[in-house]
Formats: sequence, C-alpha cells, structure tokens
Amino acid sequence: MTSFLLALRYSPLRWLVIPLVVLDLALILTRDGFWHGLWGDTGAAGQIPTLYLGVFAAAGAAWTAALRRPTEVAETLSAMPRPGPRAELPRLAVVLCVFLVPYLVGQAVCFAVTASSWPPGFTQYLGYLLIGVSSLLTATGLGWVVGRLLSTRWGPAAGALAWLLVVMAVDTDIAVVNGPARLQPDLLEIALRTAAALLLLVACLWLPYGPRITRVRPLPGLAVVLALAATAASVASPVIDERHGSGSAACVKGRVEICLWPEERKYKTMAQDVLARAEHLPPELAMPEAVHSLGLVYVDRGWSGGDFDLDSGSVWALADGVTSAISRQTFEDCQDHGYEAQSKADDHSILALERWLEKRLAGGGEPEYFETGMAASQAKAVETGKEMADRPESEQRAWATATVRRVLEKYCD
Repeated sequence: MTSFLLALRYSPLRWLVIPLVVLDLALILTRDGFWHGLWGDTGAAGQIPTLYLGVFAAAGAAWTAALRRPTEVAETLSAMPRPGPRAELPRLAVVLCVFLVPYLVGQAVCFAVTASSWPPGFTQYLGYLLIGVSSLLTATGLGWVVGRLLSTRWGPAAGALAWLLVVMAVDTDIAVVNGPARLQPDLLEIALRTAAALLLLVACLWLPYGPRITRVRPLPGLAVVLALAATAASVASPVIDERHGSGSAACVKGRVEICLWPEERKYKTMAQDVLARAEHLPPELAMPEAVHSLGLVYVDRGWSGGDFDLDSGSVWALADGVTSAISRQTFEDCQDHGYEAQSKADDHSILALERWLEKRLAGGGEPEYFETGMAASQAKAVETGKEMADRPESEQRAWATATVRRVLEKYCD
C-alpha cells in the first residue's frame, strides 16, 4: 500500500479522476431516460463511457509505462529485493485506479436509479458492467505494451490510436450502446475475457524496466506475446447472445394482445395506452391476435421474430409494430399480386393509411424518426396520412373506411 500511495502521489494522472467522473456522469445523465427501470439498458448506459475512458486509459498507461520515475521513487524501488514486478505493480495499479474509479462511480449511479424498482434481469446488468471493466483492463494492458516500446513523446498518442483501431476493427461486443431484453450477456464468456485482460496486465509486470525497452528477455517477451494473443482472441469472441424466447411474457390484452419480455414490464402502461387508442378503430381494419416484442417469436430456426423493438423506449416503435401487424392482417389477400399492382399504379394508399394509424396509436405528435429516400408520391402519401390523424374523429373514420374498401376492391380480389 505504501508503494501504491507513493506512486499515486507522484503520478499526474491522479488529477484526471474528478474530470473523468464528471465526463462519465455527463455521458450517462444526458442520455434519454428510457433505461430507467430496465437492468439491461441500465448496464449498457453505464458502460457507454468506456468508449472514451478506454482511449484515456490506453494513453495514460502508455505514458506511465514510458515515463522515467522521480529520483525519490527510484531510490525506494532499488532497495526492493525484487525490483521487477513489484516495482511496476504500484504504477500499473495507479493507472487502473484512475480510470476504473470514474467508471464504477457511473455504474453505481445507474444502479441506484434502477434498483428502486428492481425489475427482472439483474444478470443482464452484471454482464454489461463486466464488459466495461474488461474493456478498460484490455485498453490499459495494450497501452502499457505500447508505452514500453515507444518513448513518452509518441507513446500516449500511439496507445490511444491503437485502442481506437481495436474498437473500430473488432466487430464484437467490446462496447455496446443498448442492452435490449432480447439479448443476454454470457457471464462465462465475459469472465474469460476479463481473465485474459488480467493475464495481459500480469505479463506486463515482467517486461524489463526502463523508460523504453532496449532488450527483451525471452520468457517475459513470450509471456506478453501469448497474453496479447489470448486477449485478442477473447475480444474477437462475441459475449452477447440472443435469448431463446420467454415462457413468462408480460402480455396486455385488448382488441390486440401485446406481448413483452418480462424485463420490459415498465412498458405495460405504454402498451395499454396503445390498445386503448385501438379500441375505436373502424371495423374494416382486421386485428391480429397478438403482436410481440422482437425476439419472442421463433422464425427460421432462431428466436429473431417479432413485430416491434423497444430498444429506445419509443412509443412510436410500439405503434409502428402494431400498425404493421394490422396492415398485414387487413390486406392479407393482397400478398400475391395486389402490392405489385399498386406499385405499378403508383398508388400508395396503404402507406398513407399506415402513417395515419401509426400516428393515431402513438397518441399524436411528430414521429421520433426520419424517413429518407422516398419518391415524391410516397412522401405525399406519408404527409396525407399524418395530416388525417389531426382531423376530427368522424372524418378520420370515414377516410380510413373508404381507403380500406377501395384498396381491397381494386387490388385484392
């Protein structure tokens, strides 16, 4: 502990703790609050700052590894019976402390927000928490190796760049944005990834001391190479899997049954509001038996089916899923040739009807998405549908009824 405190005292990195805590909390608290009450999204929200903390950790580790120690510290370490690993351990511990503390503070705040309601799926939170820890450990190890190879002038920039390249090049779960209920972090795989990162850090302790490596002994060098290989393999291995449905879906019944993941129970009120708005739709609109959150339906040998996703907690996503299901059921007879005939006629009446229905089910307002790449006739149909949703109820019913009947008679016989 004395060596750690001494290393902390002489490390300028200690002044980064407070700014990094502020940065971490700012990145979390300025996000939309949809993650409140959802363990998966809570863990993912707390893990997002590692995208930035990892860059700082790699740069800080590289700078520390390449830095000459002050005379007072060097004299203390020279008196140690084993100056190698024991000399490096305090400095490495300081780097880990400086960058793990802000991350854990942010995760603690996220935990406190969701723990008050304690929804199902706490293991999802643990998984995303550990993904962030493993990313910071890996970034620190990579930066340390780079710093031992380069001078203090180029080490920090090279360490940060190396970590950015890893994040961009590796198409796995080294950093996530959302933690939807349909996905489950594999705690065993994450533990293996964390163990590989720790192995790399331990191997770094045996690298020759100095501001820069001039000669690498065979065994420490081989250990670092093997540890880097193990870390690379673990980082390249996916650690988040699709879930195999749920036998206890949270369903809300009305004219349509809306089924959610048990972890999405906070959205039951939203689903009830959508169903309430669907109660007075024209009878010409056929209602499906049920609509499901993405991942609850088995399709093509996988649990990837569903009608909507609530990854961002948007009522528009739910309204769009219910709208699509109603449209498919209503115009089921158009599947063979009806849609092709409408396309040839440049008739986008169904699109206008869907945008009307979507806005109505969402409760009005402007959509929380942008549509691009549409033809002029399609854009006009979209605007027609949105405008119709703001008109009196009787006018809406008359227009919707006439549109459904005309499309069915003209294209779906």
